[in-house]
Amino acid sequence: MKNIFLFILLMSSPLLFAQNGVISGKILDNDQAVPFITIALEGTELIATTDENGKFLLSNIPFGKYVLKTQSAEHEPVEKQVDLNQPALDLGVLKVIKIAQIDEITILAKSKVQEVKEQPFAVESIDMKPVQNLNLNVNQVLNQSTGVRIRESGGLGSDFVFSLSGFTGNQVRFFVDGLPTDVMGRSFSINAIPVNNVERIEIYKGVVPINLGSDVLGGAVNIVTNNGIKNFLDVSYGFGSFNTHQVSLVGRYTTKKGFIVSASAFYNYSDNDFKVDINLFNKQTGKIDDQTTSVPRFNDAFKSATGMLEFGVVNKKWADRFLFGLIANTTYKEVQQGANMTIVAGEVHRTEKSLIPTLKYEKNNLFIRNLSLKVSALYSTIEQMTVDTSSRIYDWSGNHTIKSLSNTSGELNWYKTLYRFNDQAGLAVATLNYKLGKYHQFTLNNTYSRVRRVGSDPLKVDPLPFEDPNILEKNFTGIAYQLKLFRDRWTTSVFGKMFNMNSVLYKSDDNTGEVRRADNQFQLPGYGIASSFFVLSYLQLKASYENTYRLPEGHEVFGDGLLQLPNPDLQPEKSQNFNAGFLFGKRFKKHLVNVDFNYMYRLPENLIRSVAIGITSRYENLSQAKVNCFEGAISYSYNDQFKVEFNATYQNILNASLKPNGEPDELYLDRLPNAPYLFGNGSFTYNSKQFGKHKQRVGFNWTTSYIEEFYLKWPSLGSLNSKFIIPRQVVSNVSLSFTSHAGRYNVSVSCMNLFDAMCYDNFRIQKPGRSFNVKLRYYLQKQ
Repeated sequence: MKNIFLFILLMSSPLLFAQNGVISGKILDNDQAVPFITIALEGTELIATTDENGKFLLSNIPFGKYVLKTQSAEHEPVEKQVDLNQPALDLGVLKVIKIAQIDEITILAKSKVQEVKEQPFAVESIDMKPVQNLNLNVNQVLNQSTGVRIRESGGLGSDFVFSLSGFTGNQVRFFVDGLPTDVMGRSFSINAIPVNNVERIEIYKGVVPINLGSDVLGGAVNIVTNNGIKNFLDVSYGFGSFNTHQVSLVGRYTTKKGFIVSASAFYNYSDNDFKVDINLFNKQTGKIDDQTTSVPRFNDAFKSATGMLEFGVVNKKWADRFLFGLIANTTYKEVQQGANMTIVAGEVHRTEKSLIPTLKYEKNNLFIRNLSLKVSALYSTIEQMTVDTSSRIYDWSGNHTIKSLSNTSGELNWYKTLYRFNDQAGLAVATLNYKLGKYHQFTLNNTYSRVRRVGSDPLKVDPLPFEDPNILEKNFTGIAYQLKLFRDRWTTSVFGKMFNMNSVLYKSDDNTGEVRRADNQFQLPGYGIASSFFVLSYLQLKASYENTYRLPEGHEVFGDGLLQLPNPDLQPEKSQNFNAGFLFGKRFKKHLVNVDFNYMYRLPENLIRSVAIGITSRYENLSQAKVNCFEGAISYSYNDQFKVEFNATYQNILNASLKPNGEPDELYLDRLPNAPYLFGNGSFTYNSKQFGKHKQRVGFNWTTSYIEEFYLKWPSLGSLNSKFIIPRQVVSNVSLSFTSHAGRYNVSVSCMNLFDAMCYDNFRIQKPGRSFNVKLRYYLQKQ
């Protein structure tokens, strides 16, 4: 980070005396002021928004000739040539016309969702507006996307494994507004985020642009929230089966002088007492029953409360955005079983508290035209405690006995534990972007993170590794050059990356039990290229290649003190990623057809994956693998009311490990176990036009997910009759929504797993059956 800011300082010194000015004006519609119209200067990233009196001000603009454009969903765009050659230029009055007054208009401007999809990378962009009224979380929306499979260990708030186009877990990184979430703690999980304040979700597959600065191996998910400046209030309450309650409150207020404050609060609770089918122990026969019995889960409740506050200024000469923030969270999660359902717990639970101050700064045209800077930083303090102190032995019926022997052991641990760890983590991200003319763009990104963990346990028996601080420090630097030619039909981006990691860890010696220090240091280079070409205006070809690394995460190395064992010897993952595909989208009057296809070939080394060890698990390296992934999606919509969509994914992940002598090992070319290889989704959506004097709308949505059966363990091991198979699964969800007063009042009713299908995930852990949910939402935006 010091190098970044030194570079900025040196770069800015000869430019401080450049001539800059301001452009002002007023927007009217039939002599009426028009607030909240966006004003932009073509060829720059400068934007402004009109105030309640229709006035706007663009500041810190280098002298020169520009094209000023207005952007509004309700008014026809206006363009005006301007020549800024003085400190202050007043354009006077600009008049606009409402779209409703035009007999017929064809909107040719591309949405932000479409712009993201047309990047040269393999990327999918999901518009969240159609689902904001439904009682869903981000995970449920993502699980309907091409190439995505999210495998949860239970109901609301449960741990999950994210799979994207052949890669799983932390090989795929999560971001919120471009900021990595891996140092924010387990409580800041995407499966607890409501959809109300999410504008879109960007899913990068394989090659990832460097502006998402991180050691990404197999892809990235960027959740883009509502970052506008309009005043609004969004309140929702959802309730449903298993005593589930989800409350969301989001609001923003911006003054005429540019002071802005945003606040949000989320609360989630569920008993998660859905029924599971268990082979119970029969006390009369002394054997396990052959037939399963349906019993409710009884130690699986989840409760989470999050508050977020952000305030600062916008649209100032020295900053487009300068914001301070604070995130606070508390989470309580009961633990029903370990990595499988053979041993049940009745009193084990985890708690977590976190406090995260944040800082954000953005400035376009920094010192010179087309140079932009974006800086984000946070510091998190996280306290997590695992409680396993009971001397009881529970069964799935909820009955228990008292341990007569080994009463020093917990329900899931060899010894009772009140394990507590404290994490202190810092993150700083800086991105410089410079556009040179119409065709060239340069980007520089640096991301630094540091995690320090100290643990304690008053009930410990053996030495505790975390009594001494464990430290994991990482730095990522990326530089990219983008070239656009042939009127933006051809776009190519080349980039280089550098990954650095330093760690100080303590582990118990397997022979003596003595805690010893282990220092690791890595410095690894990466590089890649991505290119796309529009053969026709509606047909785009894409291809990309990347040689990249992923450094182990803190929780993979440290463990969680309960069911996930530590492994300080984890090595960085490496992968070569090849992507190729095409994007087709064409409108035929009221008909719209979209087709998206991607092929991905990957050669990962030292693949980090979770391996079950009894009721626990641990992250280990698999020396080599091969991944072939085919995925495609096709959608058809009529008159922007009816939409039918299908997608499918086939991913063949094979073990390519060799013995030290170079010969294939015993599992060579075996498909990786406990990972779906064939799955897909289908959906049908209907949204009516507005009707009635209160501008009502009715919506209907049906989705179906399909997963082919797959093996829990290595396919070549054991006889066919003895193999554990996770069976084929077909799950359908349906929802009905009603909106009134142009979106102010909303209600939706949904049924998840409509046909009560048997669903499994992870190490064949059963998921919830049929459930019903209702969501009430009130949305008010100042026009």
